[in-house]
Amino acid sequence: MQIAVMDFLEKNETKLLFAPALAGYVDMLQDTLAQINTMQQAQLASSEGHTQTKDALKQKVIDGLLEIVKRVKAYAIVTDDKVLQESVKYSYTNLQRLPQVSIVGAVNRVLDAARPKLTDIAPYGLSPEMLENVEQDLQAYVEALPGTKRVIAQRKTATGELENLFTASDASLKKIDALMDIVSNADPLFYQEYKNLRLIDDLKRKSNGNGNGNGKTGISGTVANLETGLNQPGVRVSIVGTNLTTLTDAEGNYTLPLSEAGNYSIKAELKGYADYEEDEIEVESGVMTDVDFDMEPLS
Repeated sequence: MQIAVMDFLEKNETKLLFAPALAGYVDMLQDTLAQINTMQQAQLASSEGHTQTKDALKQKVIDGLLEIVKRVKAYAIVTDDKVLQESVKYSYTNLQRLPQVSIVGAVNRVLDAARPKLTDIAPYGLSPEMLENVEQDLQAYVEALPGTKRVIAQRKTATGELENLFTASDASLKKIDALMDIVSNADPLFYQEYKNLRLIDDLKRKSNGNGNGNGKTGISGTVANLETGLNQPGVRVSIVGTNLTTLTDAEGNYTLPLSEAGNYSIKAELKGYADYEEDEIEVESGVMTDVDFDMEPLS
């Protein structure tokens, strides 16, 4: 980012009076950089805390439900009630593997089967409080589900805003560059120091992959886990209809170089996650097109 350039301009404020508009563009750049910092903090916000809360609630629901299942199943076996046995045919492993929506359905199915026979199953240790507690835990779990996705959405919004802010900062810098050229002869040392900092900034941005004009053609991006918000390694990303494929690295990044421009489709696969597909990705010659996306766990 242009922190070093901004610091230089602030320290040399008294030298910027040669062009009336210069101070205004410096103020605009300073304001944009402050917004970039704010957006970067939002972009880094993790949904991990939300996920941990959701997982703890899910575990509580499962633990409570299994206590009910054991008692209802015992009654159903003793009374040879095949229908009731089928209604509570859940194990710990089954419940852990169920997707979010299916967990809710499984709990309601067991509760609906147990309520009408509550008095009959009471000698097996089933009580109204057990049913009520699981109902309350289930409600808390359902209310926690949107939290993770909300944070992911906020991160995506922040990423989009960052692109706009970087464009705005570049626009301000180009105007500052043009005005600084005025003093290239009158104060060459001051001018050269500024140009050196701008050059260093450009090199840093290119090395960090912030510039698309690197001469390479292809698709690249970062893959995240929809639930945790963390970058996801080991995802197989491929160009549909070709043999081009790659795996995301430890940081969730991938690169798919292409021999020519055109419209492409990509597919991402990872065991235990829903496949991701995106069509009509327009790739220009000499440009690495950014395609970031999330992988959604199946359970």
